[in-house]
Amino acid sequence: MTAGVTERNKLRTRREMAEAAGRLFLERGYDATTVQDIADAAGVSPRTFFRYFPAKEDVVTAIASASMDDVIDHLGGRDENETLRAALTSALRAVLAPIRRDPDRARGFQFLLRETPALRGRWLEERRKSRDRLADALAPWFSADVDPMAYRLVAGSVLLVIDEVMSRWADNPSLPDPLGLLDEALGVLGAPLIP
Repeated sequence: MTAGVTERNKLRTRREMAEAAGRLFLERGYDATTVQDIADAAGVSPRTFFRYFPAKEDVVTAIASASMDDVIDHLGGRDENETLRAALTSALRAVLAPIRRDPDRARGFQFLLRETPALRGRWLEERRKSRDRLADALAPWFSADVDPMAYRLVAGSVLLVIDEVMSRWADNPSLPDPLGLLDEALGVLGAPLIP
């Protein structure tokens, strides 16, 4: 087995455990879900779980990381002659569009993050890593003489947009998905920040 296949298998296993944990957290609540429950749902042993995650709240890092992987993959396929705003809008719309399949689950996850300090704390820690990864992915849209702080500021602003959009959407059950709010929020940032 090649290193690439092994790494993909590890990432898939990590993602499957995180998805199983997310489902159980929503069904039973964070406190009522044990590592054994997560391991059973993912078809692995608790020992395997702890090889991937130091504690059960760390599964949200895999969820956040997978979402950022999707954004970065989408940006990687964009033409660098396209405006940064168009590339980001397209990437974020593509990543948020699947919410339409299960909006109740997505809303539930937002409330779970809000109401569970351990999960929220880990989510916020992972956001810093996501900001740095996103900043690197945005670098091709900036000229070589631009201070790298600019990409970090844009990346941080984009993550704030996502957080605000998801929070507002979760609080308004009449909205079918967050895509309309996304367009509005990116418009508020305006061209000076995201050309």
